[in-house]
Amino acid sequence: AGLGGMGGAQPLSVTLNGGVVICLEIDEARIQRRLETAYLDTWTRDLEDAIKQAEAAKKAGKALSIGLLGNAAEVVPEMLKLGFIPELITDQTSAHDPLVGYIPPSHADEDPNETRVKDLEGYKQRVFEAMATHCSAIVDMQKAGSIAFDYGNNLRAMARKGGFANAFDYPGFVPAFIRDQFCEGRGPFRWVALSGNPEDIYKTDKALLNLFPNDEGLRR
Repeated sequence: AGLGGMGGAQPLSVTLNGGVVICLEIDEARIQRRLETAYLDTWTRDLEDAIKQAEAAKKAGKALSIGLLGNAAEVVPEMLKLGFIPELITDQTSAHDPLVGYIPPSHADEDPNETRVKDLEGYKQRVFEAMATHCSAIVDMQKAGSIAFDYGNNLRAMARKGGFANAFDYPGFVPAFIRDQFCEGRGPFRWVALSGNPEDIYKTDKALLNLFPNDEGLRR
């Protein structure tokens, strides 16, 4: 879940590695932005349609990213009910900000901004409870065979506030993946062109392609 500032990289990261992904997002404008920048391939409002597309792409061996408009606290539990268990699941909603970063399930005619003003504490409690439901579904998927990990957005801590005691049953991404990368002498790095010239980024790409001719993943 999440196609915002950090979460928006999720669909491209999966397709770069030849995978198929369903990315949940509650804000349609964010889905459209990711489509415009080609980080996301397609989108739908219908969960069953998203699952159908994902399973067809997997069967065909085709990399595909699918945006799904919906609330993660509702959709992830619904995936469980439908028996859809992804091979991997994570979350990049702005759960670290329970006031405006994570939207709880709402009525069709409800404006979360107005509700927040009218009943701040009540609204926050709804957010915590939604996170608990969301996180609980992730743990259930893990029990059913998914690889689950947290990306440091504080969902697990907030879910515990919402009453889900087992929120930390799945690990953070650093102990799960990054430490092993460091043990191999590699890590996650970000390249910045202080010149502001895209050509300078391409120069770093070319240097890495020359330095690591046999590292297929890095080259991709």
